[in-house]
Amino acid sequence: MKRYIFLLFIIPLLISCGAGGGGGVVSSPAGGDNNTSNKPNPACSSQSSLAKIRIKGDGIYRVTYLDLYNACVDLLRVAPAALKMTNQGNEIAIDVIDYNQNGYFDDGDYIEFYGKALSRGDSRFRFTETNVYWFSAEAGARKRIAGIQSNPKASQGASSFLKILHMEEDIWYEQKNYPEVTSAEDVREHWFWGESFTGAAFIPTDVRSKYKDFYIRDYDFSTPYIDKSKPVSFNLRLQSITGSHYIKIYINGNPVGEQSWESAGPFNFEVPNIPGTIFNNNGTNKLTLESTGTSTVTADFFYLDWFEIGYYHTYYAEYDMLEFTGDGLIGVSNFSTATDLSIYEISDPANVTKIIPAKTEWVSSGYKVVFSNPGATEGRFLALSGANKKTPAVEAYTLADLRTKDATYIIITHGDFYDAIKSLADYRSGQGGGYKVLVVKVNDIYDEFGYGIETPQAIKDFLRYAHENWPSGPQYVLLVGDATIDYKDISGYGSSYGVKSYVPAYLYNYPGLGEVPSDNWFVDVSGDVLPEMNIGRIPAKSPADVTAVVNKIISHETSSLKSNDVVLVADYNMVSGTLFEALSDSIAGLIPSPDYSLTKLYQSDYPNSADLRKDILSAINGGPLIVNYTGHGSVVNWTTEDAFSSEDVAYLTNKSYPFVVALNCLNGYFVLPDDGVEQGGVQRPPSIGEAFLLAPEKGALGVLAASSIGYPSEHDPLAQALYSIVFSQVTLGEAVTKAKEVAYKNGEIMEDVVETFIFFGDPATRLK
Repeated sequence: MKRYIFLLFIIPLLISCGAGGGGGVVSSPAGGDNNTSNKPNPACSSQSSLAKIRIKGDGIYRVTYLDLYNACVDLLRVAPAALKMTNQGNEIAIDVIDYNQNGYFDDGDYIEFYGKALSRGDSRFRFTETNVYWFSAEAGARKRIAGIQSNPKASQGASSFLKILHMEEDIWYEQKNYPEVTSAEDVREHWFWGESFTGAAFIPTDVRSKYKDFYIRDYDFSTPYIDKSKPVSFNLRLQSITGSHYIKIYINGNPVGEQSWESAGPFNFEVPNIPGTIFNNNGTNKLTLESTGTSTVTADFFYLDWFEIGYYHTYYAEYDMLEFTGDGLIGVSNFSTATDLSIYEISDPANVTKIIPAKTEWVSSGYKVVFSNPGATEGRFLALSGANKKTPAVEAYTLADLRTKDATYIIITHGDFYDAIKSLADYRSGQGGGYKVLVVKVNDIYDEFGYGIETPQAIKDFLRYAHENWPSGPQYVLLVGDATIDYKDISGYGSSYGVKSYVPAYLYNYPGLGEVPSDNWFVDVSGDVLPEMNIGRIPAKSPADVTAVVNKIISHETSSLKSNDVVLVADYNMVSGTLFEALSDSIAGLIPSPDYSLTKLYQSDYPNSADLRKDILSAINGGPLIVNYTGHGSVVNWTTEDAFSSEDVAYLTNKSYPFVVALNCLNGYFVLPDDGVEQGGVQRPPSIGEAFLLAPEKGALGVLAASSIGYPSEHDPLAQALYSIVFSQVTLGEAVTKAKEVAYKNGEIMEDVVETFIFFGDPATRLK
């Protein structure tokens, strides 16, 4: 498992190309003894005629009839000519092998296709590298991989081809944007290849050898079958943080370049015409980066993003496979087999063709296959043995058909929590108020609104469609599942500790801080920043978390007891003085009197923060309706003196659950990648917003908190609007939405405040 660091402030030769186009879905011939194709799979509780196929790497993939049968995909009585594959909504060419030539897709038959994982250039790569293909049967002219005969009289091509070796590892996350964004939509790189470099000149000479890893590092790469007679190019992408920089570059101990620069953003350094003779044909090469820095700077920090080696590769296969470019007559050698080789032209991944070789022969380096490029320009090819054809993940899929649904209250949940959230769905459906509830699995949204690709954008597109097209018009959206900035579980914390993006958050670019989570973005479907629906989240990591929150919601709303207590907690220090107390006092003026009682717990009245902590615990254990905090804070605590934290929630015993409003920094930053992870005997606590909400049989009913930094000048108008609304029998979701709308339209708060204040809990909850 990679170490993760979070920075708050990573077939036989010449076989037939199949059934061809045309045809349709037909009946299977009678008869057949124990053939699986003559009956549905009895182990399947349900069957589907649509297969969802997931891949994680480029290559030729093979899917057999038995793969589909075992996955409960029902393609009984289907003619091979009707089989169809799509990706991103577009049909792609496939090869259909009717092995027994009986005119039906059954035992022994299979399909092959060229699949591509999501590339780094795809905006969705941030969230996943898995691409999704869809396989079904449909009458009509279906696309097939055509077989093309080689021209043995074509002119001889080159002896080597240019290969670009891209080396990049995402193992270190940097929250900030470099350079700073000019708009929230600006895209910056946030994952880098390890910790930042520091210039050697910035480290005192007497300790420099002790901290050598800070300024000099090695990276291994391979250049097999390199044509050493041709020059090699090197391209390096660095990400500056601050300061002036000077770097030296070595390959296999040979100096190849050095460069100084000053910038606060990406920096590309290219070195052309490196002699091919310094590279190793076999084994590995070593790239050494040395950050020397200069003695005149006071700071020197930058990251390595990636590097590329452009070298000429001879036409030798590597482990019976080679992807390459070429023109004219091309010969690829070094194969261990002559009877199970395939060559594909893959320049257009949706319209791959299969090249029939001019000849296959034995040479001193193994078997050599010779073929010609069928195109007028240089083509891209893949030559491989049957053993290198891949098997994808196959599952049966039944369309949820979300476009035909209708609801006023949408619950979007990860499948792990589907059963646990059902009690809340049933409760809302059965209570007054006319809630029309729909529980939707987030994977169904990905499938129908993202072609199966797991991105936050698919969720937003679904909500936009529902808002614009469903008759009832959704008013409430509840997200059920935790999220993390580590979407792809690079850290391994997801697989080991369950910290993952069950329902992902959108990461909003907050000026000066960088990426922070925003749920408001999902329901801003008109693009004016303001939410069109009331949204909340239960950031659950387990079904037990969901159950704990649901039980508190139902207990609160069905209890005959009513609380009228409001607790106001305010911070104080020598810098801010009584600023936070003044904000808290202004909130006190909005509490309806004499219907509600007030308790003020102000830091300035407590020389000892332990006493303030004790009184906060006591006040919450008394079962107030609302707890409001104004002041400084971080992800896990309140007040400059750390008077109350996420860990203190464990000491609560309250059975009546308040609405907690945190008017400070970062209490709503719930996307920590190591939340709950124990390292060195210390367990990382969750954000205080999560701790309050998820605590079973205590804590909070709902929490409003910012995922970003903030200031009293921004929080005050939002609080004024919130407390002018929250006591008027509206739901908490309505109160938060209306407060954002009022304060924003009055020009009192900016887009950042609207986007980064997150409501944790059910937005349909009512205070009582």
